[in-house]
Amino acid sequence: MTMNTMKRWFMAPFQMSMRYKLMILMVIIAILPLTTVTFFAAQTTKQSLSSEIIRSNESRMNWASQYFDEKFSQLHSVAYSLLLDNTIFPTSGREDEGDIKGPNMGNFDIEEKLRSLYVANNNNIVRISLYLNEKQRLYVVDKDAVRFTDNLDTSIGNWGEIAKTQQSVNKVVNVPPNTFILARSMNRFENLQVLGGVLLEVRWKMMGNVMDMIHSEANSEVLIVDAQGNTMYNPYGAKVSMDPETLKKAIGDSAAPGHVQLKQGILFFQPAVSGQIWIVKFVPMSYVTESAATTLSFSFYTAVASILAAILLSVLIAYFTTKPIIRLTKSMKAVEHQNFNVGLDNIRSDEIGTLERRFNSMLQRIKELIQIEYKSKIETRTAQIKAMQAQINPHFLYNSLQAIGGVAIDRKVPEIYDYLRAISDLFRYTIKMQSELVTIFDEMEHVSNYLHIQKLRFQDMLEFELDVEEGCEDYCMTKFTLQPLVENCFVHGLEGMMKSGRVLIKVERVVDEIEISIEDNGVGIEPERLEDIQRQLEQTNDEQLLGESMGINNVNSRIRLIFGEEFGLFVSSVEGDGTTVKVIIPAIRRGEELLQ
Repeated sequence: MTMNTMKRWFMAPFQMSMRYKLMILMVIIAILPLTTVTFFAAQTTKQSLSSEIIRSNESRMNWASQYFDEKFSQLHSVAYSLLLDNTIFPTSGREDEGDIKGPNMGNFDIEEKLRSLYVANNNNIVRISLYLNEKQRLYVVDKDAVRFTDNLDTSIGNWGEIAKTQQSVNKVVNVPPNTFILARSMNRFENLQVLGGVLLEVRWKMMGNVMDMIHSEANSEVLIVDAQGNTMYNPYGAKVSMDPETLKKAIGDSAAPGHVQLKQGILFFQPAVSGQIWIVKFVPMSYVTESAATTLSFSFYTAVASILAAILLSVLIAYFTTKPIIRLTKSMKAVEHQNFNVGLDNIRSDEIGTLERRFNSMLQRIKELIQIEYKSKIETRTAQIKAMQAQINPHFLYNSLQAIGGVAIDRKVPEIYDYLRAISDLFRYTIKMQSELVTIFDEMEHVSNYLHIQKLRFQDMLEFELDVEEGCEDYCMTKFTLQPLVENCFVHGLEGMMKSGRVLIKVERVVDEIEISIEDNGVGIEPERLEDIQRQLEQTNDEQLLGESMGINNVNSRIRLIFGEEFGLFVSSVEGDGTTVKVIIPAIRRGEELLQ
C-alpha cells in the first residue's frame, strides 16, 4: 500500500458531511483508550475464568453421570420385574415346569401384569413390550390399551431372529425425537436360549432435572449421544454447533470423562450407563469472552460512563448543529428530482434561516414558471387536435359523388341506395365530435363504409378484408385513425396500378396492447422516403408540424398526445411490393379510466 493510498484511506471519513466529521473525531478520541485497556485486561483474566468453568462443569458432569446410572438402574428394575417373574419365565431347566408355568399362562394374566406395571410407571415410560419366545408372541401396553401380536418386528430388530442367535440383549436404542428404548432379554442359563425379552420405551424428560443442572450457561449446548457420537437427545432443540467428527474422535479416543479445549469453545464428555451413552456439553468461547468482559466492566465503570457521556454530548452537538443544513440539502436534492412540494417551515433567525427563506422564494418562482409553461403546452396541444379534426378532404367527396352519379346514369340499379347510405354514415360519423375516443367497432364500421364507396370506383380492381379478433370490438381508439391511413393506400399505393388492388385491415390484442395493421399490395415506398417518414414519426409531438391533410403524421400525433409517446404508428414497406402501417395503442376498454 503506497503512502498516497494510505492517506486517502485515512482521510475518507473526513470527506463526508460535517455531521459525520464531528461524530467520528469525538468517538475515536473517547473509545481508543478504553479499547486498549480492555484488551489487555481481558487477556489477563481469560485464563483464570476458563479454569473455573472447566472445574465447575467437570463436577456437574460427574454428578449427572451418577444420576443417569441411578435412573437406568430403576428402569432395569422395571424390566427385571418381568424377566424374573417365574410365572412368565421359568428359571428351572425342566421342560415340564416351563410348560406348566410359562407357556400355559393365560393372555389375560399377562396383560394384567403389564397393565399394572405400566400404570405404576407411566410418568416416564411410554410403552412396555414383552416378548415370549415359546408363544412367539409380542405383548404391548401403552396409554391406549394392552394388546398382543404375532408380528415380532421392533425398534431393535425382529425378536424371532434375535432368539435364533442365542445372544443376550442389553442395549439402549434411541427413538427420535424424545424417547429411547431399553431392551433386555431373558436367556436360559444352561444353553443361553432366549426365552423372551422386554422393551421399555422411556421419555428422555425423566432426565430433565439433571439436564437443566448441566445446562448452567444460557448459550451452552447439552446433548446425549451414543458410543459412536451420534446424537440421541437434544433437550433444548438448539442447532448443534459442535463438529460431529471432533465429537466422535474425543469419545473414541477415551473411555473416561474429560474435556477438550477447542478454538470455538470447551467440549466436555462424560460416559454413563456402562459407556452405552455419553453426556456431552459444549461451552462456546463467546461465553468465556462475555464473562471476562463482564468482570472487567465493573473496574472501568467510571471511565466508560465518562466516555459514553462525552460521545453522547458530541453526537448531540454535531446533530443539532448540522440538522438545518442537512434539511436544506435534502430539500435541494428533492427539487433536483422534480419534487417541488418541499418548502421549508419553521424558518430560523440566523444565517441558515436566510438561506432557507431564499430557497422557499426560489421554489415558489419555479412552481409559477412550471404552471405557465404547462398551461401554454396544453393550450398548444388542444389547438393542434382541433386543427387536425377540422381538416376534411373535399377531393374524396367529389370523387364519391361522381361515381354515384355515374352509376345512376349508366346502370340505373338500386345499388345506388347502398352507396348513398354509406356516404351518409360516413359523414354523420365525421361530424359527430362528442368524444375524441371511440370503440374499435365504430371505427371499423366507418372505414368499412369508406371501402365500400371505393369499391364502387374500382369495381373488380379492388379487394378488401376486415379481420377483427374476437373481444377487441369494445377497446377504445382515437377517432379518424383508420380512414386517413386507408385513404393513403389509394392515393399513394393503388391508384394508377395495372393489377388488382388489395387492402387488409387486421385487429388483434398483443399482451396489453392493441395492434391494428393496414396492408396493401401497392407500389410501396422508396427507401429514402420511407426513412424520412419513419424519422418524422419518431419525433415528439412538440417537434412535429401540422400537415396539409389529415395524413400519417397527424394521426400519429393525436395517438401520442392522448395515449403517450410510446404508442403511435410504425411504417414498413418494400418498393414494388406494398406497404404496412401498424397502429399500436394501449388495450383500454370502453368506460375504463385513461391514464395519462
